[in-house]
Amino acid sequence: MRILDRYILGEWAKVFGLCLAALSGLAAISISYRHARDFIDWGADAGDFALFLVFRLVGELPTLLPVTLLISVIFVLGQLNRNQELAAARAAGQGVLRLTAPLWAAAAALAGLLAFLNAAWVSTSQEAARQLSERLEFAALADKGRKVRASGDSELVAFDNKDGGRRWIIGKLSLSTGRASDVHLHLLAPDGRELRRLAAAYAEFRRDGGRWRWAFRDVREMVFDPATQALVRQPRFDLLELPEVDDNPEVMAATVLRPQKLSFRELGMIAGQAGWAPEGRMAQFAMRYHRTLASPMICLVVVAIAIPFAVVGGRVNPMIGVSKTLGLFLGYYFLTMILDSLGSAGHLPPAIAAWVAPVLLALWALPRLREVN
Repeated sequence: MRILDRYILGEWAKVFGLCLAALSGLAAISISYRHARDFIDWGADAGDFALFLVFRLVGELPTLLPVTLLISVIFVLGQLNRNQELAAARAAGQGVLRLTAPLWAAAAALAGLLAFLNAAWVSTSQEAARQLSERLEFAALADKGRKVRASGDSELVAFDNKDGGRRWIIGKLSLSTGRASDVHLHLLAPDGRELRRLAAAYAEFRRDGGRWRWAFRDVREMVFDPATQALVRQPRFDLLELPEVDDNPEVMAATVLRPQKLSFRELGMIAGQAGWAPEGRMAQFAMRYHRTLASPMICLVVVAIAIPFAVVGGRVNPMIGVSKTLGLFLGYYFLTMILDSLGSAGHLPPAIAAWVAPVLLALWALPRLREVN
């Protein structure tokens, strides 16, 4: 590594570390403001809240890292430009892309780190934070003599497996006991027409050989004519098992929560059964999943935005470049919000909506990077 590369990387690392510490402190204050009162009401000790705070801060890293990278890159490039160091290096025959190579390398490393965090630590920390808060809340309610549901139990679950042609409505789903009560299962043809309908008093599920097995008890089945949709027969069964029904009850229980509360692992399970172009509530989970997959690209987006505006002539006020960079970055986030809304509403396939903004920005940035180089 050249001396100039070490110098630029060192200046960037100092600013990045200070900004990350400051933003993490602000995030900790915000989390404490929202949740400290709940922990006090539950009678939790300081250790439980500190553990919850650590879990939540790990979950905030995918948001903190890109913002910190943007601030640090703008500051470092602006400082180099203001001190005429960029002009001196370019006069010596150094291209802009070569000068900023340490920043590109740092952005690529952070993108890889962000992808790893989304797949591993962030998922674990989000689930751990949710389980910790639920455990403390349920314990506090139990101490007051109030009835609480077991962790993993959900009520009024509606789940649509579009690829499998199955639509579920469940009165109560209990992962802790492996049972579901008041179960209604609609079996659909590929064109959406209903072929069969099961109404069971309760159902039992278990994992066997890597697949979920369902056994329905006290069942009334309704069979419909595929052409006319007329009811053909209504047999009853004490026990009915359907080998083709292998829906994951963990996925069903997760759909009761908001997408923002689910980990990347849980979102991945839901998106795997939502299909390419999900509709309704399933589209919200799929959009969140694909947005998380695309989020590491923001690290490279930050550098691509900052360089064309930061490398300006000596007669131009550096703050103009900073304001343009921040404006374009806000525009990028505004565009992602619009695309997220379209994907969550089912108007665009989530896999496409998540990648449109990075691709459009890359098409904008590449010619300008060649120009300033």
